[in-house]
Amino acid sequence: MRAVLPRLYFNKNFAVTTAQIKAVNAGGRYVTLASHSDPEHPMLHAAHEALTEPRGLLGDAYVDWLLDTCARLRVDAFLVGKEPKSVARRAAEFEARGVHLIVPADADTLTLLDHKDQFLAGWDADLLPIPAWTTFRDAAAFEGALAALRADPAFVPGRTRLCVKPARGIYASGFRVLTDGDDLRAFLEGNLYQMSTAEARRLFAQPDLPTMLLMHTLEGPERSVDCVAWRGELAAAVVRRKGAGDVQVLEDRPDLVEAARQIARTYGLSGIFNFQTKDDGAGRANMLEINARASGGLRYSLMAGVNYAEWAADLARGVRGPADFPAPRTGLRVREVKGVEVVQAVEVPA
Repeated sequence: MRAVLPRLYFNKNFAVTTAQIKAVNAGGRYVTLASHSDPEHPMLHAAHEALTEPRGLLGDAYVDWLLDTCARLRVDAFLVGKEPKSVARRAAEFEARGVHLIVPADADTLTLLDHKDQFLAGWDADLLPIPAWTTFRDAAAFEGALAALRADPAFVPGRTRLCVKPARGIYASGFRVLTDGDDLRAFLEGNLYQMSTAEARRLFAQPDLPTMLLMHTLEGPERSVDCVAWRGELAAAVVRRKGAGDVQVLEDRPDLVEAARQIARTYGLSGIFNFQTKDDGAGRANMLEINARASGGLRYSLMAGVNYAEWAADLARGVRGPADFPAPRTGLRVREVKGVEVVQAVEVPA
């Protein structure tokens, strides 16, 4: 008699979730289910079973819909994407229905990590140093921030660049390196992440400016560390060094794996999370941010043999503990090979 596989559900999330679902499918140990408000989203086509979410649902109304969906779909484990804080606040309701919830942290911790200024203010620099930084909310504060960071002992005139980004945001939204050059040249050269200080002054004089960070720009290699943990105990961490092209290197970095272990423990993290570092002039990895979600580049880290969503589901269900997984592969150069697939055959009128 064929065994009934447990059912792993993914609600609306970013495109990288598609790669996670495909990896779970390849493992053959779970039935995957997915929902999204876009009926053409690729994660729906990757899952064994899919449904379309109603548009516009937020907060408790969305959580109510998720609870009903988990019951109707007989979900065993639920890897949360959209509305993690709202779901975390009502975690007991999912557990009471027999759903093993995979949410990165409690609502207060998620709020802290979502506000980069608050996170950096509380960060333990003994674990990893952080670049000089400050915040501003208007044009006058921006001028004060410029003066303060230029007066910082780590600032080297003619070498140290400054960068700005919103205190809240995902991926590179709002990130710009400030330059003394003109914006036309950067525009014509296709440089998306530079902005002149003069243009920054014009923009930041506008009302309703959100809290912004101003930081020293670190010029060394950038790394992204993709992790899976359960209740503060790290199961695996893959360190990716980014390059100028599309090739990334999966490195053997015990120091950053240990940092991942301490991060998981400090913030009580579960499921999939990520943190970003960049080297300073002395070659030291500096902490930039922690993301309580899968990174966009997680698909590269899958090549290390870490089946992130499957492992998270196993941890949530108590099938395996954090110490029961093999070590990730390292020393690999990996790149994404894009392809095209048929989603649905279209009938051509006679």
